[in-house]
Amino acid sequence: MRHLKQLGLALLAVTVVASSASAQRTQSRSRSSNQRALWELGMDAGLQFDLSVPAGSTKATTLSIPVPSVRAGVWASDVLSIEPFLGLQRTSGGGASVTGYNIGVGGLYHFSPERNQSQVYVRPFLFLQGASFKNGGVSNSNSDVGVGVGAGMKWPKLGGRLALRGEGNIATVNSTTSLNLLFGFSFFTR
Repeated sequence: MRHLKQLGLALLAVTVVASSASAQRTQSRSRSSNQRALWELGMDAGLQFDLSVPAGSTKATTLSIPVPSVRAGVWASDVLSIEPFLGLQRTSGGGASVTGYNIGVGGLYHFSPERNQSQVYVRPFLFLQGASFKNGGVSNSNSDVGVGVGAGMKWPKLGGRLALRGEGNIATVNSTTSLNLLFGFSFFTR
């Protein structure tokens, strides 16, 4: 039950941040040029290296393809975007099932406002990670809040309508630290 409350709070926070950023962007653009807010929709594949070695365990490497995470970012200014993201995995077989989720929000600061040129960015982020296990009549669930920071680059394609995106980040959740490499693509609404 605790993880459902945390998930609900995280969803509420993401919604408030995204709508606030969208409202600010829309107001500032309506004052200057009556343009709609710019949205960046995308998905990423990922490679994760566990850097923590708890007692009695081994390091793990996880490859997640083709689309373990989707994201929708709204631009708050020419160099700042607020980007909620969501990942969901479900595995079942032999009477057992596992459902995992990862929901969060990041803030991308781009070092250049030119979307038609390659852009370097930094992205601090906050996320809620959880899992629910069921085996026969036994159920268990858990969730934890995590933080991370990453740096990456966007390479524009098709006149700035699409972009390839690569990022390296480090994240920690529940005393576990991981190095993550993400590669994906983005579609811009205009």
